[in-house]
Amino acid sequence: MIRTMIAWAILLAAFSSAQAAELGSRPASWEPRVVAAKCLSPVGNLLVNSQPGQPWRTLDSRADIHTRDLLLSLPGMQARLETSPRAVELTLWGNLPKMSDFAGLQSAVILHDSKSFDLDFTLRRGRVLLTSRKESGPARVWLRVDGAAFQLTLGEPGDTICLGLYSAWPRGVPFSLSPKPEEVPARTLNFLAVKGQVDVKVSGTQYALSAPPGPAAFHWDSINGSEGAVPQQRRQLEVWADLGREPSASAKLYLGAITKYQAAVKDKEPRTALFDLLDAGAKEGDREAARAMTDFAIFGLAAVNDIDRVMQVLDDPHHGVGRKAAVIALRHWIGDEVGRDRLLYQHLIDRLGYSKAQAATILQLLHSALAADEPDTYELLIAYLRHEKLAIRELAWWHLSRMVPEDILIPYDAASSPAERSRASAAWKELIPSGSLPARKSKK
Repeated sequence: MIRTMIAWAILLAAFSSAQAAELGSRPASWEPRVVAAKCLSPVGNLLVNSQPGQPWRTLDSRADIHTRDLLLSLPGMQARLETSPRAVELTLWGNLPKMSDFAGLQSAVILHDSKSFDLDFTLRRGRVLLTSRKESGPARVWLRVDGAAFQLTLGEPGDTICLGLYSAWPRGVPFSLSPKPEEVPARTLNFLAVKGQVDVKVSGTQYALSAPPGPAAFHWDSINGSEGAVPQQRRQLEVWADLGREPSASAKLYLGAITKYQAAVKDKEPRTALFDLLDAGAKEGDREAARAMTDFAIFGLAAVNDIDRVMQVLDDPHHGVGRKAAVIALRHWIGDEVGRDRLLYQHLIDRLGYSKAQAATILQLLHSALAADEPDTYELLIAYLRHEKLAIRELAWWHLSRMVPEDILIPYDAASSPAERSRASAAWKELIPSGSLPARKSKK
């Protein structure tokens, strides 16, 4: 019993370290913790974490925001803050899969104390908007990301730029307990001038961006940096950066789920409010509304690092909708920071009772290490459809359903009876025999 408690304490400490690393390394302890901004959003929209291991808490409108704290906007939500003194408005703009084509989910930043810039911040995840609120003259911003720093100059009051940072494991990079230095998640940062003129300076070179129909777009990534990048013309504002776009019908369902969360989080700790929403989704009679509530709750729980609960959903035979969201949430989570895949591997073994081989299989599937053009990939995934662990069956089906042409997909439910799974697996083996690749049905 004592050994179990010690092991769990060590694992909790590891997840607290992951929380500290969630947005990259915390600022050094000598960096002053001072008021740098005011919250402009209703309670619940902006979450803050002041110290590793502490729970996330909400901020009220007009509350002070300090440097060095982790600031978070949950997937699909928006949180606005304004620098003190008033110069730059920063909007953390979370996303959900059906809301836009941006690849990320939650948005998170750390503010820093600066005498040289109107705003100095680290963007470690997601999408943000920067707008100059100065009465006159340019607003200067120092932007930090893991591996690079950028000087942004918003030329006039009202000028706005959208930034989108996304991190993921590249396809084909396997899970390893001893990865090579180059085996890390790839980070992509896109800039899009939304209004007016914005200058971007990186590695001594300055690039001039102007809102559509001008040269509005700029790209940086952790593999090539800004090498060869030049501002790209855009005829109109891209969907992922258009805050004023009318939401789609599916997006409105998500907004309904978010409204329920916002009402609950006024009186509850954020994680508890997400738990309750997940339970409410399971009881909701409207199928689409239930899906929206479930998706938002699971993506939100991953955003606040409750990976234990997300894994429980992935292994729940009564949570078909939730299992699909859990796959996506876990893939995002391990792609957000170096070392998270190894933390999850250990968590599966120490806390959830998986064998080392089973835990490694789950991480390989979350990594997308399998090649889509190799017959062995399909043979392995089809074999996994009969695996004893529900989570592994669900992951195998998740990959098959995306790699195989839609017109030949064979229905499958990872939580169905052993007999039904055997029949489905046999049908898949007949469809894609050993040594072959899937092919579309011939048109008559």
